[in-house]
Amino acid sequence: MQTIDAQIKTGEFARFHLIYGEEPYMVRYYKNKLKTALSKEGDDMNASFFEGESIPLEEVASLGQTLPFFEKQRLILMENTGLFQSSNEAAGMLADFPDTTYVVFVEKRVDKRNRLYKWIQKNGCVTECAPQPEKDLIPWVAAYLKRNHKTCSRRTAEYCLAKIGFQMDRIINELDKLIGYTGDRTEVTAADVDTICSGQTVGKIFDMIDAVIAGENERVFRLYGDLLELKEPPPVILHLLGRHINILIQIKESGTAMPDRDVAKKIGIPSFTVKKYKNQAAHFSRKQLLSLLEQRTDCEERFKTGKLSEKLVAELFLLQTLKSKKI
Repeated sequence: MQTIDAQIKTGEFARFHLIYGEEPYMVRYYKNKLKTALSKEGDDMNASFFEGESIPLEEVASLGQTLPFFEKQRLILMENTGLFQSSNEAAGMLADFPDTTYVVFVEKRVDKRNRLYKWIQKNGCVTECAPQPEKDLIPWVAAYLKRNHKTCSRRTAEYCLAKIGFQMDRIINELDKLIGYTGDRTEVTAADVDTICSGQTVGKIFDMIDAVIAGENERVFRLYGDLLELKEPPPVILHLLGRHINILIQIKESGTAMPDRDVAKKIGIPSFTVKKYKNQAAHFSRKQLLSLLEQRTDCEERFKTGKLSEKLVAELFLLQTLKSKKI
């Protein structure tokens, strides 16, 4: 089965889609792409939209069996149903739909052991929208500015991300502010970023690791609270902590002989951050960092399978991280 990006390019779509993940911008992007491709605006006869865990499956089953009215296909789009975290017979319902019915599920989270998830994975297309890696966001920032008749250097794009983080909705909001602030001037500079952009997500992650190294438990959780106030969801904070730890591992594996510029290029981080990463990496053994990465993966899996709430997922990992420094 082709990926959703390939399907968008060819215009040939799977009949069943599941879109989910921790990057809301990408979830909305793919949902809207499918909605536009598989239905016409205002066509209530052939497009049905449902939301919430109380979706009437009997009505969905009836609609799914109904042939489209003067169109090639019928679309049923359902959001936040909870069907991918509970036992249900929805897979059997979908299997009976005619070839003219297309179904799109949009969920916040799923359990990959769920029968419906496995059925769509086999018979349709599953798209997980994870936070985008920095190496992909740097050209994306430049492209967004270019579409708005602005330019910036790679270093400025890196600095922008280092200041505001990697959540795409927030990036767009800050870039729009930069576009308005610079007016007729074409180039966006680091000074503009300092003047306009709010939030210091990545900086606070650095500070949290510093606090862990110093054993300052209260400061760790105060910084965690600051990130929550910046509207960073706990699973995203967990992702950012995992990213940071992975960078520390790569820093240790690069050794001390390699110049900072080469280290930055190899790992894909801004060169001006290398020294700080090196200072932090020196306080951990490689074994400790690998263990933390495993614990982060375990926390993430327990969250995705519903064993941990969103509130507890990052807090538990932070407690495990603090404990690891005492051993």
